[in-house]
Amino acid sequence: MNSNKLNYKEMALVFFLAILVRYLFSFFSGVDNFAGPDANRYIDQSDGILAGDYNLEEKLFITAPLFSYIFAGFKWIFHSNYVVALEAFQILLSGASAVFLMCTANVTFNNRMTSLLTGLAYCLYPVTLYYVHQFSQESIFQSLFIISIFYFSVYLNQGRLNSLLKFSLIFSLALLTKSIILLTLPFLMLSILIKFGFTKKNFGHITCCLFVVFLMTLPYGLYNKAINGSYVVASSGQGGHFLTGHNDDFYIYVTNPPPRDSLEYRRLLHMDYKVFNDLEPKIKGKDHKFQQEAYLKAGIEWSLDNPKKLFKLAWINFRNFITPGFNILHHPFSMWLLTFLISVPVFLFAYIEITRKVLFDFKSHLVVVSLFLGMLSVALLFYAYNRYRVITIEPYYLMYACSLAVFLFDQKIKPLFVK
Repeated sequence: MNSNKLNYKEMALVFFLAILVRYLFSFFSGVDNFAGPDANRYIDQSDGILAGDYNLEEKLFITAPLFSYIFAGFKWIFHSNYVVALEAFQILLSGASAVFLMCTANVTFNNRMTSLLTGLAYCLYPVTLYYVHQFSQESIFQSLFIISIFYFSVYLNQGRLNSLLKFSLIFSLALLTKSIILLTLPFLMLSILIKFGFTKKNFGHITCCLFVVFLMTLPYGLYNKAINGSYVVASSGQGGHFLTGHNDDFYIYVTNPPPRDSLEYRRLLHMDYKVFNDLEPKIKGKDHKFQQEAYLKAGIEWSLDNPKKLFKLAWINFRNFITPGFNILHHPFSMWLLTFLISVPVFLFAYIEITRKVLFDFKSHLVVVSLFLGMLSVALLFYAYNRYRVITIEPYYLMYACSLAVFLFDQKIKPLFVK
């Protein structure tokens, strides 16, 4: 019997603890289900779907569809009780993801204590708790993403195609919920070749994986090609997001923002950038593809005209991506300090442990390297948004932090009490 293997009682304990903590947080935190910045968008889109309007095109992008359709489905099935039902669904799914993260730790480290500590820590981690019950993409996306990465970790551990196909299926659902993970896919596929070699079999596995993702995203892509003139993989907005992160207003916002109580700051906060107003006459009445190309061209032109600002933005995006806590420029000092103090031990331990593990056994830790590089690419190509980091790689920081904590306990503290 493998003493490092998790049993069903431990999994059930973590599952129910996660649910209990999430309900308690929802009840006592004062954070409303509709507190998220995008809540109104999903309310309007779900109402539109129920009224027969399936087009999720917005000003700067086409929204990934899954959450809006889930939201509409809960409204349709549960009517006025949809808030209770949707919150329950999100909390249950998040509870399941806690178990899958714990199991991912078990696959990665083959250490029962590290796995249990990971599951317990994720049950209680405040940064994740904040999003779980909110009606936005983040909660369902994060749960699906964690579950998919478990199956990918199993695949890299065992090399069995069925695990990779499970990953492909669930990753596609996560992608259709929030498309920020698209840039992690090339790194994950490359990790297969690094782990198992550049063979026909492994290229075949990668082809099968990508084919499943293609099939899962094909209907939405074809719909948008027909309606909006643009084929999209889960969502669009590459041009809109690139221009959002590459213009004079955004540069001011991230380098030297005006006072937070000013009208100018509120304008920047809501991304009411002058460049979009300047482009409005040119793109008005044009299809989505034309608009995205115009946005992308404007962003590239700004970058070429402002190389020093471009490099400074790249540095700031990198710094914000690796720095724990909220951004001190955009939150009250007390809130920044609280999130910093909560996150800094996790980040510090995680960076030390990831470095230690990668140096000694690189191929066993390709997953976290792939996720780090994929999400760093998003930050550098577009802009760093801490919310994206929280719902993608931060659970794995927590996992590696737990690994180092167990290692230090076994090596430094336990010997003091055990002769």
